[in-house]
Amino acid sequence: MVNMQYLKDRVSWAINTIKEDKRVGKGITDAELSKLLGITENTLITYRNGQGTLKGSAIQGLVTHFNFNPLWLHKGSGEPFPGARHRYPDVCGPEDKVVAIEENEIKGEFVYIPQMTGKISAGGGLIPDNRVDLKVAFRKDWLKRKGDPSRMLLVKVSGDSMEPTLFSGDLVLIDQGRNYVDPSGGIYAIAVHNEIMIKRIHIVFPDGKVRIISDNPRYDPMEVETEKVVINGKVIWFGREIER
Repeated sequence: MVNMQYLKDRVSWAINTIKEDKRVGKGITDAELSKLLGITENTLITYRNGQGTLKGSAIQGLVTHFNFNPLWLHKGSGEPFPGARHRYPDVCGPEDKVVAIEENEIKGEFVYIPQMTGKISAGGGLIPDNRVDLKVAFRKDWLKRKGDPSRMLLVKVSGDSMEPTLFSGDLVLIDQGRNYVDPSGGIYAIAVHNEIMIKRIHIVFPDGKVRIISDNPRYDPMEVETEKVVINGKVIWFGREIER
């Protein structure tokens, strides 16, 4: 088992993997890599050996230029980058999911995504039931461009904290395979203190915190240590009834 106990260990592994894995960045020179990470070549060597005081620019560079998962870097959750679980299982953390679901039905041109009975709060947080209420058909080719359809589910939103982007009763499609924060952020299903909610989030560098944002200006944003936030999936679509 690879030692991934500390942030410096994961950054060391990331740099070595960039240098050695042709599907990540093999062939890149130390000069090129250090420039992308905003550090000197000597500092790069220090980080590669698992030493030194880490700069926020280096972590941001791993996320921005090489698609590393910020939550894996900061607390070892999930996989280092998309597709890494099959190639590097020893360095991957557990996958966090909203609920466990069976593989979605695929028939012809459509995929039938399960809609869960409960709701996810856009306010204080509610844990959805893991019962399937119904299944909604999406075009298979569109879904596959977004991710793995077997890891997607639908849940209704409750609360007003994400207005005017999302209203209470809106149906959101969550891709549980995207259990990491994109460099540009986005709207995610997250769990804080075991409460699941829909929020807009960003990683704050170099502090290594998650900034949790409500689109409704009545609610103040907050910053939480990464180890206290579980990313359950990214919201990639929503639907709204004209009349409720």
